[in-house]
Amino acid sequence: MAKTILDGAPLGVTVRIARIDWAAMSEDEGRRLREFGLMEGCEITPRHRGSIFSRDPLALTIGRMQVIIRAKHAAAIEVEAVA
Repeated sequence: MAKTILDGAPLGVTVRIARIDWAAMSEDEGRRLREFGLMEGCEITPRHRGSIFSRDPLALTIGRMQVIIRAKHAAAIEVEAVA
């Protein structure tokens, strides 16, 4: 798996955050994501999306924690395969 956007990453497959476009979100949104542990180098697993008709929101596993983020935030996060 080459680098891809988190919103397009396969469900159930652990990926590593390669880059986050912090400029694509407000300061408060960025602060919240960092509080959840979303940072470059972090390993996450996309679990499920909101519904069949929508990609929003996206549920993630970060360590032992489940986190839900908006698709617009997932689109600002570039991920890569975990070796």
